[in-house]
Amino acid sequence: MLDKITQKAQSRNKLYSRVRAGVSVGIVGLFSNVLLFAIKIFVGLISGSVAIIADAVNSLFDFVSSVMTVVGFYVSGKQPDKGHPYGHQRFEDIAGFITAMIMLYVGLQFIYSSILKILHPVAVELNYWSVGLLLLSIVIKLWQRLIYSKVGQSVGSKTIMTAASDARNDALTTFGILIAIVISVTTNLNLDGYIGVVVALFIVISSVLLIKNFIDSLMGQRPNDALIEEITQQLDEYDHILGFHDLMIHQYGPDMVYAIVHIELDSSFSLDYAHEIVDHIERDFQRKYAISMVVHVDPIDIHSKKFSRFFVISQETINGYHAGLKIHDFHVERLKNGDFLLQFDIVVPENSRFSDEEWLVEINQDLRKKLGDVTVQINFDHTDLGADKSLI
Repeated sequence: MLDKITQKAQSRNKLYSRVRAGVSVGIVGLFSNVLLFAIKIFVGLISGSVAIIADAVNSLFDFVSSVMTVVGFYVSGKQPDKGHPYGHQRFEDIAGFITAMIMLYVGLQFIYSSILKILHPVAVELNYWSVGLLLLSIVIKLWQRLIYSKVGQSVGSKTIMTAASDARNDALTTFGILIAIVISVTTNLNLDGYIGVVVALFIVISSVLLIKNFIDSLMGQRPNDALIEEITQQLDEYDHILGFHDLMIHQYGPDMVYAIVHIELDSSFSLDYAHEIVDHIERDFQRKYAISMVVHVDPIDIHSKKFSRFFVISQETINGYHAGLKIHDFHVERLKNGDFLLQFDIVVPENSRFSDEEWLVEINQDLRKKLGDVTVQINFDHTDLGADKSLI
């Protein structure tokens, strides 16, 4: 009981620190982006540069993004409730997705305004203090990126790292505009619109990649390999486990990780002893990794010669197809009529040449030829993480 209370307290403290960091970053963005908007709109109106005015509008959208960051972290920091038993941390991804969509909109608008500038070039005026103000805005954006990157990496937040990417894009945008205007003022070449298109395309491409990243996260993407490796290494440490398979990992935010795994134990173990092993594993994962692990037991009769014969022949048959099929969770049951029922799972690769139904017919026919009157029930698994270390 004390361990559970301690774990919950640590989890709350970690979540509180994450929320506090996210809200702090959002507040920094609120004030600095208002300042940037004021600087750029002033210089844009004085100089007559459409590109600078568009950049000022971009800073205004960054202000809105900062509001979304504050709201996103505030909501994600709420404790699980009846309506949301897995917490609210995925709202952070929603906030990041909205921020990336705003970046995409700004990039597309910037392309449009830059093309208009190419078609209808307008002379711009620029003096030293205007250049100084634009350089100041670049420094502020680089300062933003530095803060966002440090905080984002420390708390593992994709939303804050998105804001860091946006700050970098804004610094490049302003720098590109400044170079174009300086060239336009000092020469007869009006590059304002052309450089604007190049910078805007960079923003659009970055935004699309970020949007894809957030969509993958919200849809439920494959867990990262480091987490899978961490879990499998921990499972390898338990002496009584003969093997394990069917590892599934669900994440509802950075600090809300749930996992399910099937472990293989000697069928001669008592129910109490098997439960003791399972309990020990689940507690270890909660204590060491803050992972809510659910363990399912598959009893294996390692002393039965008939069981071993059925398994070896089934394994040889499956391997004989050379189709990348993997077998696990193998069970044998004697039916009332004297026949044997074979039940097992098969992991099917993405590029399988047959459908599940075709494989079932093929395997049934081949095993009946080799084993006689047997019935085969197969569960075809298409969601394998590649982390199986099964005895059978």
